[in-house]
Order: sequence, then C-alpha cells, then structure tokens
Amino acid sequence: MRIDVSDLKKSPGESIQVELSSPLPEFEFNGEKLIFNGPVRASLEVTNTGKALLVEGEVRGVLEVRCARCLEPFRWPVETTLNEVYYPADNEEAAVVDPAEEEYQEWIPFTGDVLDVTPEVLKSIMLALPMRFLCDENCRGLCPRCGRNLNVAECSCPGEDVDPRLMVLKDMFKDVNR
Repeated sequence: MRIDVSDLKKSPGESIQVELSSPLPEFEFNGEKLIFNGPVRASLEVTNTGKALLVEGEVRGVLEVRCARCLEPFRWPVETTLNEVYYPADNEEAAVVDPAEEEYQEWIPFTGDVLDVTPEVLKSIMLALPMRFLCDENCRGLCPRCGRNLNVAECSCPGEDVDPRLMVLKDMFKDVNR
C-alpha cells in the first residue's frame, strides 16, 4: 500500500485523500497463520504539517480464521484506524516531538516521494484482533472425548461430564460417601 506524496511534500498545510486497495501477505498471530480473504482497503487522509506527513484514516479487511472452540474456519471482518506520522529521514530535527503533537509516540522515517504504509496497516490490524476468535459467542466447541463438533450434533459418549483434572478429587471423596 503505497502513497505518492511528491506534490504534497512541497505544500505545507495541504491534505490529500487516498483510497487504497491491496492484497496483503499472510502473517502469524498467536501461533496461527492468518490470511486475508481479498484485498485490504484503506481510506486515508495525508496531511503535510510542515515538519512531517500525518496519515490518518480507516482500514478494512476480512481474515480467514479458525474458531478457538470448534476449530471450524470462518471469515472475520476487521476494521481499525491508522494514525501515523512520517518524517523525512534526512530531517532528524523533525522527529523531535512538539508538545502540541505529543499524542504521537512513534514517528516513522521515510525517503523519496512514496510512503509505504503496508507495515503500519498490518500493525494496526494486529492490534485490533481479539485474543482468540470465536465463530459464535454460543459456540459449544468439541466433545473432549470423541472430538465431535457439538454445534453440528450431540455426541453419544457415555459417562459423566467431569473435568479430567478434577478426577483425583472424585476418588478422594469415594470413601467419605459410604
């Protein structure tokens, strides 16, 4: 996702609106490889502040993920914002944070007339992801004995539904009940 800023660099105080759409590479998140289902779209405004280029806007995409409970694949729509400040790499004093702009903690150096916002778009998407993906809040998951997806059908496993980690406690109280 690249933005041509050759004209904007010459015009302090000016802004441009850009619409970007690009396929992004797969990435790893919590030990799982995630891929995008189609291109990621970004609606951005790039502003020349005089010292740096401020890039703000929204990013949207759809990820192919697996449910943490039932392991079924599904699509996860992701929407996030992008707020980044790029400064010319040859102007080190531009990276000194002005108190009026202290909300920006990290300024990104760039060279040339093109901004590549792909790494920051991926970073914003990763920060917007949940700790684990669920296909449905009421997903029943898999049977711990036979592995059947309980969302599709009930399993016919016999016995009590006891957590195997607590079986030791069951044996401890066997003599007390007599």
